[in-house]
Formats: sequence, C-alpha cells, structure tokens
Amino acid sequence: MKRSWWKCVWLLVVLAVSVAGQAQQTGTIRGLVTDPDAAVVPGATITATAANGKALTAQSKGDGSYSISNVPAGSYSITVTMSGFGSFVRQGVRVAAGQSLNLDVKLVIAEANAEVNVTTQTNQVSVDSDSNASATVIKDKDLDALSDDPDELQNQLSALAGPSAGPNGGQIYIDGFTGGTLPPKSSIREIRVNQNPFSAQYDKLGFGRVEILTKPGTDKFRGNINVQGNQKWLNTSSPFVQNQPDYHTFFLLGSLSGPLTKTSSFNVSGNNRDIEDNNIISNNVQIYATNLNDLSTICAPGTAGCLTGTYAGSAINHPQKRWEISPRVDFALSDKNTLTIRFQHEQGTNKNNNIGTFVLPTRGQNSTAQEDTIQISDSQIISPKVVNETRFEWQRTNAAATALNPSLAGLNVSGGMSTGGSTSGNSNVTDSHFELQNYTSIALQKHFWRFGGRLRTTEESAYSTANANGTFTYATIQDYALGHVNQYAVSTINQATVSSRVTDVGLYVEDDWKIRPNLTLSAGMRLETQNQIDSNHDIAPRVALAWGIPNKHGSPKTVVRIGYGVFYDRFDLTQVMNVVRQNGTNVQTTTFSAPQGGYLNCGPSNPQACSSSSGTGGKNTVYTIGDTRSAYIMQFAGGVDQQVGKASISVNYLNSRGVHQYLNRAFANTATNMINYRYDSGGVFNQNQIFVNGNMRLSNTVSLFGFYSLNYVNGNASGATFIPSRATDTKADYGRTQFDVRNRMLMAGNINFKHGFSASPFLVASSGNPYNVLAGRDLNGDSVYNDRPAWANASSANLAGACTSAAALQTGQTSNAWYSVQQSGNYTQIPINNCTGPASLNFNLRLNKVFGFGEKTGAAAGPNGGRRQQQQGGMMPPPGGGGGGGGRGQGGPGGAGGPFGGASSGHKYTVNFAIQANNLLNVVNYGSPVGTVTSPQFGRSNAIGGGGFMGPGGSSNAVRRITLQMGFNF
Repeated sequence: MKRSWWKCVWLLVVLAVSVAGQAQQTGTIRGLVTDPDAAVVPGATITATAANGKALTAQSKGDGSYSISNVPAGSYSITVTMSGFGSFVRQGVRVAAGQSLNLDVKLVIAEANAEVNVTTQTNQVSVDSDSNASATVIKDKDLDALSDDPDELQNQLSALAGPSAGPNGGQIYIDGFTGGTLPPKSSIREIRVNQNPFSAQYDKLGFGRVEILTKPGTDKFRGNINVQGNQKWLNTSSPFVQNQPDYHTFFLLGSLSGPLTKTSSFNVSGNNRDIEDNNIISNNVQIYATNLNDLSTICAPGTAGCLTGTYAGSAINHPQKRWEISPRVDFALSDKNTLTIRFQHEQGTNKNNNIGTFVLPTRGQNSTAQEDTIQISDSQIISPKVVNETRFEWQRTNAAATALNPSLAGLNVSGGMSTGGSTSGNSNVTDSHFELQNYTSIALQKHFWRFGGRLRTTEESAYSTANANGTFTYATIQDYALGHVNQYAVSTINQATVSSRVTDVGLYVEDDWKIRPNLTLSAGMRLETQNQIDSNHDIAPRVALAWGIPNKHGSPKTVVRIGYGVFYDRFDLTQVMNVVRQNGTNVQTTTFSAPQGGYLNCGPSNPQACSSSSGTGGKNTVYTIGDTRSAYIMQFAGGVDQQVGKASISVNYLNSRGVHQYLNRAFANTATNMINYRYDSGGVFNQNQIFVNGNMRLSNTVSLFGFYSLNYVNGNASGATFIPSRATDTKADYGRTQFDVRNRMLMAGNINFKHGFSASPFLVASSGNPYNVLAGRDLNGDSVYNDRPAWANASSANLAGACTSAAALQTGQTSNAWYSVQQSGNYTQIPINNCTGPASLNFNLRLNKVFGFGEKTGAAAGPNGGRRQQQQGGMMPPPGGGGGGGGRGQGGPGGAGGPFGGASSGHKYTVNFAIQANNLLNVVNYGSPVGTVTSPQFGRSNAIGGGGFMGPGGSSNAVRRITLQMGFNF
C-alpha cells in the first residue's frame, strides 16, 4: 500500500518539474462569442492582426467558444465577423509570452429585421482527445427530442451510449458525480456521450459513459412550463390480457431562471408525475384454482378438487406518484472564482409493486422513496494557465416497502406462478453518501495537464424481515397440486437492522501532449483503493494516440485513433450488506431440499414437517467474502474518424478482457450441512466489439445520427450476483454471457420544416438477449435453481428448435426427450445461455409545432436551421463546462446542435404543441421466454419487452403509446 502512495507522489513531483520547465514564448487568445440575448454564435470568424500585418484566424465552435493558439507576444487588432451581425473590433490587445488571454465577444444585430443565415456545421474531425467522432454532445433545443420522463430518459441515454463492455454496463455522471436520480430535463444544460473514452479522470469505461451537466442561472428571467399526458384510448393494448381497464399518465414540468444580484443567478426546475398504470398478469400463466378465471380462488398447495389450467390474464392497478424539485444558485465571487450550489429533492410512492407476468397479486408490496442531494462546486482560475475545481456531494436516500400479505409464506412454481406472501417482507433502507473531488488543469503550449482525486463513502442501514415466513418451491404445477414440495427455506431473524460502509479513493494524473498539429498523445494513470476487499494495488494506466493524416487542402479529413486502458469495478455495498446480514448470526437461513426423485411432505400449514421429510436435513446458509480482489477490464480500441463532406463517420474495434470478475459461489458442505455463498473474483470474459458511428448534417434543416454495433462475448461470470452452477468448476459455465447481445442499431435525428414544424425520430433495434435452459430443480444440492439439464437423444438436426418447442420436454423422461433433468454428479450440462430471446425494434417519433408572439429576439439562427443555441447564463460557467473536472469544456462532434432538435419561434414568447409516439410501428417486442423445461410455457414469451422504450413511466401495458404535450416558454 505504501509503495502505491509513493508512486502517486512521485508522479506529482514529475508533473511539477515538467510544468516548471515549459518555456513559453507564445500565448493564446480564447473566449466566447454571443449575441445580444446571450445565445452563443457558432461559425463566427475571429481574426488577430499583428502590427507587422500578419494575421491569425479561427472560427467559433458549436458552443460559441474559440481559441487561437501559438500567438507570438505583441499587440493585436481583434476583429470578429458573422453574417447578420455588425463587426466587432478591438484595437491594442496585448498578448504576453505564455499568457492565456480571455476575450469574450458580444455581437450586435446588423439590422433589426435582417434575416440571419448560418452555414451548417461540417462535423470536422479533430485530433483533440475530447473530440473523438464516436462521441455525441446534446444541448439546448436538441434536448427537446429526448423524453421528459427521467426513467425513459435514462433508457434513451443508455441506448445512445451503446453497449458498454463487461457485465455492469456504462455509467452516468451528473455534474461530475456518480449515481443519484436524473435531474429534470428542463434543468439539463448539456449531455456528453462517449467523450474521451480513455481519460484517466474516470474510473469506469469511457465507451458507455454519459455525462450530464445542469444549467446555471441566466442574466434575464427565463422560464418554461410543460404538461403532457397519455390515456388508454391513445394506445394499443397488451397481447397478454383482454378487457384491460383504464389507465393514464399526467406530467407537469417547469423551470425558472434569472438573476439574484449583479453577481449571482438561480435556476430552479421541478416536475410532478402521476402514473395510473397496470401490471399485467399473463394469460399464459398456469394456476391452480377453483375458478381458472378468478385469481381470488387460488388454492393452497395439496388442496383436493381444484383445477389446473391457463389463466385468462388480467391487469392489476399500479399507481405511481412522484414529485421533484431542483434549485441551483451560482455566485460569481470574483472574475476568477465561481461557486455553484445545487439541491435536489425527490419523493414518490408506488402501490402493488413486484406484480406481473407470473407473479400473482398476493405477492405485492407498497413502497415509498425519498432522495435528497446537495452538490457544491467551487471553480477558481488560479492563473491564465491553471484552473482548479473542488466539488462536494452529500446524498441521503430512504426507501421503505410494506408487504401486502406480511403473514403469508411465499409459494413458487419453477417456471410458473408465484403466489402466497412477499418473500421480501417489510423493509426500510437508508443510505448516506459523501463524495469529495478536487481537480486541477494546466494549459501549456503543447501540453494540457490534468490531475486530482476523488473520495467516496456510502453507509447503509437496513431493516428487513425477508423470508421470515419461509418460501416453498415446487418443481411443477402438478407438484403444487399434489403438495409435493421440492425445497423449503426459512429465515430466523435475530437482528433485523444491520449496517455497513464502503469507502473508495481514486487519484489520477494525465497529459494531452500535442506533439504536432496533427498528432496528439494522451497518457494518464489512476491509483484506486477501497475497503472490504484486497484492493491496495489497483493501478490503471491509460494511453491514447490520435493522428490526423496530412491533407494538402487544410485540416486532416482522416484521424486514426488507438487507445488502451485498465478500468476497475468496485465491490458494491449491496454485496457487503448481504455478508453482514446473512452471516449465520444476524439472520439464520435454513434450507430443506427434497431427496433426488422425491419430495418434501409438508406445506404452509405444517412447515415443521419439512425437517422430518428432508433426505439430508436442513442446511444453514451464510454469505462470506473470499480471497477477493478488485475486478478489472483491460480494453484496447483502434479506429478511424473520417470526415465526408458535412458528415463524420467513425469505425472502431474494441477488445475488452475482464479479469478477476466478481461472482458468488455456492459451496455446499454435506459434512456440516452448510451452504457458503462466497463472493470471489475468479471470473473472466473476453469481448470483441465493432462500432460504426455516423453524424450527418445534410442541410441546415436535416441532421442524422446513429451507430451500429456487433458484439461477441464469452466468459464464466456476469457480475457479483452471478452464481455458477458448479462452485468448484467455473469452466462448466464458460460460454455466452448474459451481455452477449450480438447486434444493436440506433438511428436518430431532427428535421425542421417551415412554419415552426419539426420532427425528431428515434429508432432502436437489437438482437435478442441470451437465456438459459434450466432443469427447474436443484440437482447439486446448493439450494440454487440454476442447474441446466443434459442433452438426451438430441441430434444436430433438431437442436435448432430446442429453444422454442415444448414437445416431449415437460418431464424429460421420455425416450424422445431432448433434455434429461434427472441428473446428478458431474454430468455434461447444456451450454450456458444456449438460447436467444426475440429481437426488438422501437421507432419513436416526436412531432412539434411552435407558435411565437411578442417582440422578436433577434438571435442568430443555430446551425440546425433557425434554432437558437441558447447559452443558459450570463454568468461565467465553471471551467471545464461545469463537470469536466477542469477540462477544456470542448464539445465533440454533434456539439453544435447534436443529433436532435426543435424549432425556435424567434419571439420572446413561445407556445409549442407536440405529439410523441413510442413504438409508432406497433411492433410487439416480446420479453425473454421461459427457459425452465418443466414449465408448459417453455420457449414462450409472456410479457412485453422493448428495452425500456414503452413510454412514460416505462410501462409494459401497451404496445404503442401516444403522448400529447403542450409547453410555454419565455
């Protein structure tokens, strides 16, 4: 541990010596170009003319910023020109050697009624580390195309980021902090996706990273209010239920910003969501009842005279209410110091949770949740070359759940219905999270240094009565009817409330070295450590190279990029809490299993009889942490960014190798009648991906964005919750992983028409998810129902249909069965994740019409055809864009307008009407099929899937959903 800390200190010393040794003979002129309403102006020409007549020029970028580097010391005349604006001229601007001079420019309108035309952005490729063409930046009116529902917005952002490597997917940062609830869309200033994927500042993988930056206040009062709603009659019904009852959603959203004093401003946003939804009980579920059309007549196990058959399906009321408020205040303490304070409060209630598909209403819960977050950021310009930013976050969350039937035992049928009481019982969980960050950036002539650190700690206190009434598991619905129990587990709770804490630290340093104008080398190093596991030597090097192929006609049109990095996954607090709770003392869980080929002659009315009828007696359960070290991923990426006219295309190959991946082995010790669920880091995976990204701006009114990915993953672990089928032989589970989804495609864009009309399409398509063929029984005595059967009498000719046909599979005993479930010992199982679920296709479309009234704003048209690029604030934003960790705050491709958009009326007041169609083509996207071979529903899907793009609230009760929206802005 001491050596690692000394290595970090040594790196910082080397950094200081390197910085001190940089001799600066030239300077830099940079700043922001805006119009009279503080809207940014892209495409303006900035010219710096020296006394000898030599001129240096640059153009403002999509976010209005410009930079002229390598400016010799001396006096200059600065001229800024832009079509539709009067010229800006400032004489006698002096630039000293090594100085980074900031000169913001506010243009004036040339004529009050002049029509302003702006040349469309060309998506120029760049060798800057933050300007990889596989990145996307969404801001301003482009955000209109994204959902106002934070739940669906999170799904959309995950889709935009594409499939990340490894079992944990990507990560979302909010103003530089991880975790927490997404802020209201009205308070979001900018979203960056997959930017600078090998930066050492971030712990998680860069491909799959989403950064959300919230808005500062404005120098004038601005605001908006939006209402939207959905009714059953606007939608198409679920195919898994008839006579679906009414349901609706209603959202009210708004924001207000403006000045507080001459040196401070505010922004406050909030929303209220009322979702009166339905949970669908599938019409395919097999039940045991006196009336197959009435769930209230479900029979207890072993009750004579009841019927076994298929239920007709029904919808259970599922109301969800949530409200949120998020104020933010910005203080300009001086011209070099900005302080930002943001608070977010969210709370909500849900009723009839955890019901649907095969889970019957008696298993439901009611829940409440509340989250409070305070974020403080202080940005200081220490010198023209040095910027420092300190951030602090405090977050407290509380979630409570109450079982609808707290006195009932849980009843499960493998691959079939779940009834009885909730096995989760009653619970109350409180998390307290603290996070402290400090980042510094130093801009030199050819180097851009960044270094800093982050400290995070999360403490959890949790009360739970889970499984206090026990859980009875039946292998088939026929066994349920006979009262033949396959397994019974019950927990004795000696300490209902337990607590624990996880703390981690990360330090980093990196340098973007512009070796030549067309060659940039980025190199960095992270040092991480955490408690609870062995992680004292988590060193993560990162390196990336960008080379622009020389072009005789100007800037490079082709940029070749390669990168390599090590990325660690932290051991989560959830697993630590499992170990504390299930340590054999706080909670004692005992499992009784039926003998091979037999059953337990007991039930909810006589659970004590399970002990006497068990062939092996009860097994006590404990959770432990084994010889566990930090899991990490080694990722290589190589690709090409190509500018083609007004489009940019990026093709990248990624190889990601996961080592020491977390898994949870269930060791069954027959001598001590003990099952030890031990967290280990013995998993591996190897993933190969190809990404093709494209940004196209066909004209001032049409822009498109999209990607395609091809993905192959083999491994023997899928995260810390993954339990191998054989604890002592992880090779038995090596094969396709759960995140081996072969093909994904996303296409999105924006089209602006005349008279204030615009259209924003959003299409997502994906191959099916892999799933297992399961035996429906515990074949190896570890109490886990993840055992796979063996092939039996299956030839290569019929294996293709083995994932969909239910013929001869219900018992696995017949001579022509494909599977055999009566196995024991070290038999050869069917390969893991042998089957693939159905593919999905979602085409969403938002149509918008804008009406304007009041005085004209006179703002410059944005690069997407008349859209104003709204700079939300007269105050200086924090260095690095308010979340870049002291970074340059540059926008990547798509930064000027992004792939989405809306239309501006050009007036002080704007009213817009919109209609949002989710799954416009009405394609039924089915969920993963049942994989249990003893189930009559084997190979069949029993719920709507769709990848989370079902509409407001993420509901799966409709195939196509239509939402109506109306908004007012000033």
